[in-house]
Amino acid sequence: MRAQLLLVLAIMTPWLVVRANAQSLDPHEIYEQKCSGCHEAHGGNFAMNSLDLVDGRIVGRKGSLELREILAAGHGRLAKPEIDAVLALFESVLASGQVFQKKCRICHDRAVVFARRNLIVRDGRLRGRYSGHDIGRFLEDHGRLEADELSRIVDMFRRQLD
Repeated sequence: MRAQLLLVLAIMTPWLVVRANAQSLDPHEIYEQKCSGCHEAHGGNFAMNSLDLVDGRIVGRKGSLELREILAAGHGRLAKPEIDAVLALFESVLASGQVFQKKCRICHDRAVVFARRNLIVRDGRLRGRYSGHDIGRFLEDHGRLEADELSRIVDMFRRQLD
C-alpha cells in the first residue's frame, strides 16, 4: 500500500508543480489579486489609462518612471516571474491599440475571457472552440476590422491562450 502511494506521489508531483506554476503566472490573475485593490479592476484598463510604451519600456504617465523599476523596488510585492508576466500583459495591451475594446467589447466579454472560453489553437491555427472556424478568416467579415487590426486581434487572442 505504501509503495503504491509513493508511486502515485512520484507520478503526480511533477504534474502538480507544473500546473501550480502555470496557474500562478496568469498575468490577469496576478494583476487582479495583487494590483486591482489599489488600481483599476482589470490590467488592460490600467495599462491603457495609466501607462505608455516608450522605446520598448513601459512607463507611468504621471511620473514617466519605468514600471519594471517600480515593481522591482517592491511596489505590489511581486516576484520577478510575476513582474515579467504582468509587464508582458501590459506591453501586449499597449501594442494592441485597444482594437478589441473599440470594436469587439460592445458585444463580447473581456478579451481574455472571450479567448479562453471560445478559442483554441489547433493545427497551428487560431480556431473557434466549437465551430472550428479559422478565426483570422472569420474576422475578415466580422467586426469591421482593418487589415492591421485583424492581425493585432489574432495575435492578441493567441497571447491570451498562451
